[in-house]
Amino acid sequence: MNLQNLRKIDWSRWGESWWAVGLYYLLLTMLMMWPTSFLVNERLFGDPWSDFWKHAWGHWWFMQMLYIGRLPLFCDLVNAPAGGYIFIADPFNCLCDGFLMRFLPFSVAYNSWVILNVWGGCMASWLLACYFVKDRRACLVAGSIYGLSAYMLAYPVISGVSETLNSAWMPLYILFCHRVVDRGSFSDIIGAAVFFFLTAFSCWYYGEFMVVYSATILVYRWGLHLYQQRLWSWQVRSWRQLKARLGKFAQGMGQAFKAVLPSALKVAASMALAVVLVSPFALMFHLVVSDPANIIMPDKAPKRSIFRFQKFMGNDSPWSISNRGIRGFHNYTNLLGFVLPGKGNATVTVTIDRLTRIHYLGWIALLLAYIGRKRRRELSEEELLSNNYWFGAGIFFLILSLGLKATISDWSTWGIPNPVYIFMYIFFPMFHKVAVPFRYLAIALLALGVLASFGLRQLCRGQQNLLKWGAALAVPVCMAAEVALVSPLPWPLSYSPAQVPAIYEMIAREEGDFAIIDFPFERPNTRLIPGEYFYYQTVHRKRIPYRTSGVLSTEVARNVFMEELSNSQFGVPTSEAIAIRMTEGVKRLKALGFRYLILHRDIMGELMLGYLQRALKPVLGEPAVFADGTVVYLLEPRQELLRKASN
Repeated sequence: MNLQNLRKIDWSRWGESWWAVGLYYLLLTMLMMWPTSFLVNERLFGDPWSDFWKHAWGHWWFMQMLYIGRLPLFCDLVNAPAGGYIFIADPFNCLCDGFLMRFLPFSVAYNSWVILNVWGGCMASWLLACYFVKDRRACLVAGSIYGLSAYMLAYPVISGVSETLNSAWMPLYILFCHRVVDRGSFSDIIGAAVFFFLTAFSCWYYGEFMVVYSATILVYRWGLHLYQQRLWSWQVRSWRQLKARLGKFAQGMGQAFKAVLPSALKVAASMALAVVLVSPFALMFHLVVSDPANIIMPDKAPKRSIFRFQKFMGNDSPWSISNRGIRGFHNYTNLLGFVLPGKGNATVTVTIDRLTRIHYLGWIALLLAYIGRKRRRELSEEELLSNNYWFGAGIFFLILSLGLKATISDWSTWGIPNPVYIFMYIFFPMFHKVAVPFRYLAIALLALGVLASFGLRQLCRGQQNLLKWGAALAVPVCMAAEVALVSPLPWPLSYSPAQVPAIYEMIAREEGDFAIIDFPFERPNTRLIPGEYFYYQTVHRKRIPYRTSGVLSTEVARNVFMEELSNSQFGVPTSEAIAIRMTEGVKRLKALGFRYLILHRDIMGELMLGYLQRALKPVLGEPAVFADGTVVYLLEPRQELLRKASN
């Protein structure tokens, strides 16, 4: 192809094609997730102390059950020896990521699925912005603001809350929801139903968010019809004029209701179809959580019916210790955090797992949104309505993300009640089930992306084509650099090693059904369960005594051997009487099917390991010591201690 033919190519059309945009976002995603994105066989996305181990384990276990023809509802691999009922909260990820794990190494499959989800969030938010802004180049910033935000990279990726990783379905449902309201064709209704189903099937919280969003767009359209009727002038001089004005206002409200009713019915039809599809899974989830034998964390939301009004000052109030409480409901979102940069300002929680929550919006994005608002008079009437709508929607969902109490910063617990959230909590169906309002930030980021796209388009209006392309490609890169270098997001992203100790490969080759105990139960000086134990189980496939909620099975926790072992890790002196008690405990553990006790030097450290070996030597003898830091004991009590214990 010669130079003359190259000049004939319409590069603007080529650059605006979906596959070129997809390639651009893929490159940006890989760079933002560096270096793990280029070492997918050696590392795993996620902080070693975070929740991702158990979520990734859930994807593996879910598909293992399906492949052997069992419903993934009862698990005997955890909470040994009893097992228990469990429902993995993100079945869509289980189907997709679990399928990949059948053909790819665990780390490659999980990392690839994480990258694909982040990339999908970029693409979906770009498509949503294009629907309103009508400029594909300017809308590239929307993908960076939403898909590569500090929120998305910190909470779903680093903390590993994988149900929130499905970031693509919400923008696509919102897109089709607007298309249903705007024109309401049959294909739009089906599209909205499909994407609402995928949203709810991927994450129950996100499904509830879409119900709130659908109500938001319908209320906005109803209010817009009222506004266009000019019913807001209330200058009256007599009772007759006031009565006439009230009658006209009531008539206008009725007309606005009739105008929005067809759209509301179409949205309701799409949601009803989606509910039919997702209801079997929601029913199974509810039954599993309600079962006394469940081994997942119980639902912390207050138990009340959909429309029942409850007291706000008694034991069933949202501030009650028995329901959520001050600690249980702390939302980790504050006003200053929306704009405060600095790597030391990430909010980190320490409960049964360490979670990183960041709600930084980005100064470049806010500046572009401000420009779009400042120059909104240059927009057409339709675009002006869209700009106003997304501005209001963004503020609304930012307020919801603050939770029950709006606080100023992480440095102070002082705050004021959030009336918007309280109103929604009382009156909106199922709203009280959202125990982590922080996640509403995702929809606010979508709104910010649309507003910033308007701003970039207005900023580049009248400029040469080359300058427009340069800005469209450079600004998202600058936003990504701000998130990586300036925001509170830990970057490069935290990762965990994908290597598995050699002992587990040896155990995997052993025949028979037995269980193993990994120790310590908690990371030193914390209440965090080492999540690696679940990852190791994907290799050895033997039963372990841990629950996914971070609790040890009752039979093991109350065993005298484990009680004395827990005391020994702190240097408590041993004696022959203690050794005899530990021997009795070992005998019971062996009867329950436990074969090995594995100590992890890399988790507990040399000092604690020394204390434990001193206590275990009289009971179990000498261990097998591996080069990778694991110390393995066979749970076989010494005969002389058994005789003393029997006497």
